[in-house]
Amino acid sequence: MGNTVIVGGGTAGLAAAYTLERAGADYTVLEKRDFSGGRIYGTVRDGLTLDLGAQFMFTRYYTMFDLLDQMGLRDELVSWKLSAGIQRDGKFYYIRTDVRDAVKHFKETVEARKYLSTSGKLNAVKLGLDFAKIGRKLDFNDPLKAIELDDISFADYTRKKFGDEVLEYLQQPVVSALSLGQPEEVSAAYGMALGWYGVPGLATFKKGIGFLAESLKSRIKEVRLNTSVKRIVLEGKMVKGVEIESGGKTEVIEADNVICCTLAGEAAALLPDLPVEMLDVLNSIKYSACAHVMLGVPGRPLGGFYALVGPRKEGFSHAGITENAVKAPGYAPPDKGIIHVYTYADHAKRMLDMSDSEVLDIILPEIRQMVPTFPDPLFCEIFRWPQAVCLSRPGQIRDVQKLKVALRDYSGLYLAGEYFALPSVEGALTSGVKTAERLLY
Repeated sequence: MGNTVIVGGGTAGLAAAYTLERAGADYTVLEKRDFSGGRIYGTVRDGLTLDLGAQFMFTRYYTMFDLLDQMGLRDELVSWKLSAGIQRDGKFYYIRTDVRDAVKHFKETVEARKYLSTSGKLNAVKLGLDFAKIGRKLDFNDPLKAIELDDISFADYTRKKFGDEVLEYLQQPVVSALSLGQPEEVSAAYGMALGWYGVPGLATFKKGIGFLAESLKSRIKEVRLNTSVKRIVLEGKMVKGVEIESGGKTEVIEADNVICCTLAGEAAALLPDLPVEMLDVLNSIKYSACAHVMLGVPGRPLGGFYALVGPRKEGFSHAGITENAVKAPGYAPPDKGIIHVYTYADHAKRMLDMSDSEVLDIILPEIRQMVPTFPDPLFCEIFRWPQAVCLSRPGQIRDVQKLKVALRDYSGLYLAGEYFALPSVEGALTSGVKTAERLLY
């Protein structure tokens, strides 16, 4: 099979490299940033663990569990029960998925039933029955199972079947919190899958999401950081190598195979010689943005809840705020908390060019609308993601399948990433693993 260059050291790239490493293959990983891991990157500040991108895993992540078993790291994964307050007309209704906790706070549990109107509750039951009917088709790793839900937006699907109230006060808060986009921007296949995967529970690592990236990286050869790939070199329909820029110098690395694990638009820019039909698909794939605000705080100002959510009709610029110290004991000492705020949609796009102080001037008053006693932060970190989560627009599953078929005509060229699945950490991991396996076998 010769030597392989993996372009991009994010989730898919690390998974592909790990798969090649286990097979004893010859490969090189190139990453343009000064860190690998992409959106499963994490760091530590003042003893607090910060997940800069992805915030949790779903317990239906089968490829991730396979990788953890291979590395002997299953015990590093921890799960927790979702507890959240969701706002409507300025009032919070509290939801606890832990049965014992719900019984302990019986009055709040009963009060939460008033969140929806009588007709809204009936439509919510219909939504639950719909999940039961189509759940087996909602597969992050095999989007073709849900192809019948690909051509309609999540907003139109929900409004048509369950009404505006379910859309605005159940479905929109979920899809916006998880994709950082709007329900009009994603297909029904993706929107329904996000809800379906969240039912069994959430998980993270004792040392934060970045532990997964570090674990994969530690088991592969060195990742070449700060190395920008300018072009993937093709001769006809055959890969010849990659042109890179590093340390102010340009060179060509010859390769028998290239696995391009970048974002879709970046892949298009690296492959200008592809037919226009293929480039159009890559360039049509859209991503949400996020100015991700992280605040170290004294105490636990959310009162033990993991999340507070405000539907878009409440007018916030964020899709929700979370207390990440709730996820696992190793995230923070008992006397401190870590508040994460996820700006989304057009709000986030505007904030990308703002200074930290300007963003904080918007975010802190919004937090204090939700939590009037919120303390002054000990520190503020803002990580800007111009392209945060792939939105899987209506029609994307069908278009990406055509792209997969067209790629079969190219010798040594492979693409991988979350856009080849229903976008998720699981989808990116699976894409990286399966692409490397196709190359090997």
